[in-house]
Amino acid sequence: MSYIGAAEKEKENIISMRRYLHENPELSQHEDNTVKFVCEKLSQYGINYTVVPKGGVLGFIGGDNLSKTVMLRADMDALPVDENPCNLKQKKQCLSKVKGVSHVCGHDSHTAMLIAAGKILKEHEKDINGRVILFFERAEEAGGNILYLLRYLYEQKIRIDGCFGVHVKGDGLKTGQIAVGTGSINAGGFGFEVTIKGKGGHGSAPSRANSPIDCFVALYQAFSLIPVKYIAADEACSFSLGKVQSGSKRNIIPDTLEFGGSFRFYEHRIGVKAKAEFMRLLASICASYECGYTVTKEIGPTLPLVNNAACAEIARNTVRNMENAQLAAFPRSMGSESFSAAQRLYPGAFAYLGIENDELGSGAANHSPEFDIDENALYLGSALEAGYAVDFLNNTEKIVFDPYNGTPDDLYREICYKVE
Repeated sequence: MSYIGAAEKEKENIISMRRYLHENPELSQHEDNTVKFVCEKLSQYGINYTVVPKGGVLGFIGGDNLSKTVMLRADMDALPVDENPCNLKQKKQCLSKVKGVSHVCGHDSHTAMLIAAGKILKEHEKDINGRVILFFERAEEAGGNILYLLRYLYEQKIRIDGCFGVHVKGDGLKTGQIAVGTGSINAGGFGFEVTIKGKGGHGSAPSRANSPIDCFVALYQAFSLIPVKYIAADEACSFSLGKVQSGSKRNIIPDTLEFGGSFRFYEHRIGVKAKAEFMRLLASICASYECGYTVTKEIGPTLPLVNNAACAEIARNTVRNMENAQLAAFPRSMGSESFSAAQRLYPGAFAYLGIENDELGSGAANHSPEFDIDENALYLGSALEAGYAVDFLNNTEKIVFDPYNGTPDDLYREICYKVE
């Protein structure tokens, strides 16, 4: 059957669902109404589902636990970003109704596309050579809640033979273009927040104080050199700070300073090295400045998102068989993805769906206030998900994959991600 044709018939339904979700966004950990919406749609389409507390929703189509199984993923949470009512060219057709919260991440699109893909697959369930699991993830932006879903699958002994995800992309991929890379396509990250403790005093007598700002300046210079001095030139690693807070008045030396930032990398071992150097420099420089410090938050090094070569080729073949879609090259990104954990447990692929349209003004970067999408592209995402599921289940060639030797909880402990 033509999954592109079936998806095109769902075009208006996908847009309608996306607009409802866009107008009613919910932040990470608070997606209760979004979960309810997903469940209502799955029930409407006759799809059995399970709600995993804190994790999200799992939908089940075809087969049983002995069947070859593919998992299709969508994320559901929004961002704490006040949406600009205009995109890069004109007023947006659809706006968030919640002040300071918006789906400039594109997750509203992902949820709508997967619901529609599930509807299509359910309607053709008898033609599916196995089982499909719809994987609706809460709190992707927070990064850790996917563990609850992965843990549920593991504890319930639900077998997963492969997984697949799609993310809309505005800056660099035109509507109709789909990119499916091989290897590390998104970076892993090491995130941190630190408080430095010095000694406050009056600005007229710095010798009687011990400013944590002086210590921070030395730290910043040292951390900035980690990607250059301790990481090989051909091994990508980036460093950035997003938070520095200290003091209240120009003539008062503060006693504390808080800063936070991250390193990004395409190889997990590079992240391990960067973190080790960060912790070593933090301890030695604070000691030399006679300051104390506390690492108040520590995440990672998390995993890069790695596309399995065989799964990526299955996805590319799916795209090649889709009318109105074309494969496109796209550079790998230093952004991180929680789905990297799933792709460490199961062989999988992750694709980028182009939604940039110069005439509509939908070319802003994800997470920016001006971010907008060309909704005409969304049915292609549903077709890709449904088509990949069928093509993966019908694939008879061996998929080479080195499975993780441990539980999902073991994996999260290994990457220093603290989840209950």
